[in-house]
Amino acid sequence: MGQAMGHHHRDQAQGDQRAADLGIPIYVPAHERHLFDQAEIYWSNKQLYDMYNVRNTYFALGQNVPVTDVLVDYQSFEVGGLAFQVLPTPGHTIGSVSLLSDIDGKSFAFSGDLLYGPGKVQTLHDLQYNYGAIDGIEATIFSLSRLEQERPDWICPSHGSPMTKVSRALSETQKNLRDFYRLQSGGQLAADEIDFTPVASRLLFASQSCSSFYVILSQDGRRALFVDYGAPNFGLFQPTNMYFEPGERVRFMDHSLKRLKDQYGVEEIEAVIPSHYHDDHINGVPFLQQQCGTEVWAYKNMKEILEHPEGELIGCVFPDPIKVDRTFDDEEQFSWEGLDFAVHYTPGHCDYHMAMFTKMDGKRIAFSGDNVWPPMFIPSLIYRNHVHRTSHQITAALYRSYRPEVLCSGHGLFTNVAPEGYDMFLSNSERLTELFERLLPEDSGITGIEPSWFQIYPYQSPGKPGDVLNYEIRIRNPLDRQVSVAFQWKLPDGWSAEPAADTVLLKSGESVRRSAAVTIPGSYNFSVPKQLITCDIILGDRAAGEVAEAVVENSPYGPSGAKIHGQL
Repeated sequence: MGQAMGHHHRDQAQGDQRAADLGIPIYVPAHERHLFDQAEIYWSNKQLYDMYNVRNTYFALGQNVPVTDVLVDYQSFEVGGLAFQVLPTPGHTIGSVSLLSDIDGKSFAFSGDLLYGPGKVQTLHDLQYNYGAIDGIEATIFSLSRLEQERPDWICPSHGSPMTKVSRALSETQKNLRDFYRLQSGGQLAADEIDFTPVASRLLFASQSCSSFYVILSQDGRRALFVDYGAPNFGLFQPTNMYFEPGERVRFMDHSLKRLKDQYGVEEIEAVIPSHYHDDHINGVPFLQQQCGTEVWAYKNMKEILEHPEGELIGCVFPDPIKVDRTFDDEEQFSWEGLDFAVHYTPGHCDYHMAMFTKMDGKRIAFSGDNVWPPMFIPSLIYRNHVHRTSHQITAALYRSYRPEVLCSGHGLFTNVAPEGYDMFLSNSERLTELFERLLPEDSGITGIEPSWFQIYPYQSPGKPGDVLNYEIRIRNPLDRQVSVAFQWKLPDGWSAEPAADTVLLKSGESVRRSAAVTIPGSYNFSVPKQLITCDIILGDRAAGEVAEAVVENSPYGPSGAKIHGQL
């Protein structure tokens, strides 16, 4: 016996404590766990003024309730002799799930508050996430469409009556929501109504997704390579992107694959090639791996951050580890289904970034990720993503040499790109380096643009009293001369490190790694879920201060933000 929650609202969850007191295990959506067993921390950090995040997380519990385990999107579990599948169905809340099960020869969908009845939803105010937006409407449309693919015999909502005329209930509700969406969007179509755009005879552009992804087709059209695969639309990605709340993470739901099969005949996705590591471009990759058997082919410097996302504090890291099956070297060439590709390292927008060049139908095509933006060709600059002084110049010089006519970028397709644009890109990148040097002190090196020249790796570690945590100190000399770098651990009372301090002498641009072990005393009491530890650094004769830190997390979530088991 157990109690499975479809979402966090109090009208569903206010009896959970009573159930827990009776010894009934409680299972909650993985993306909403923090609204159950960390509800008190959530409320202590809740934004109440300047409110542009209008999601109804205000309907969350006020007191913690114990959670036995989480319901993980797309995973299956058994309880009481019945098998259930967890289907992500955001709408009424971002983290909502529906549970699918076969009972007595009939298929049931326990849909929570996804819909109330044929053509009806329980509330409309819950379907607005961002201020003035219709994002929750579109999320609900996606979820209803996805549930329709499962063809259940029964739909059992939390409010309203069980429905057996499932096709009618789902189609009427979608129709009404699509009409509402068109009215409020000025006539635009919802993202799931927008088809792929052909770029070349064997290349499709998914224009509707949050971050653009591309489909390279085999000669017979039955197999494909993907370049990126992220969130289905910006509306579903944006709420957590713009107004992240404590305990939240970006959520993925599958999209486009049925249309790709039904309309284009694609039966197998052989591999997905990420342009870079950012969550909006890769949060669908674990789904492809688990549900489709898809391999991941990535540029070599992405392997560590994809497989160990807890390792660094850099922008837009997706928390789920992604196994990499094949890596590419810089300038590596490979062939697939009669097409030739060249892979290149392209720093700038981030250091863990690649470009892939090919020719199709006589056109020079580049899969450019988030680096190149016509018509202005202004360098994309995010310091937290490991920027170096000449990162953008490296990439701009490469594009000027290739001069692709078609840019399959991470956010939009650009065709008939004028070759002069790449001259502008290089000029702007050189200007950027010049301004770095004009604006920063002469002896700053990269310290003024790269906050992570000294790193404690991994950045996030789970830990409990009595643990010994193994770290790697990663240092890159940021100056244009040989320099010593000295550091000393700064730890909570009773904690210790071996070595407690160290000094290294590095040539200009040289990197080094040193092992260290931090011991948490068995008597230590974690008063907060996350404990900060730091290193105090002296660069040459200059005290840099405690510019490097790491986090030790003493909570059931672990460093990736969600405890993942999937079996009840």
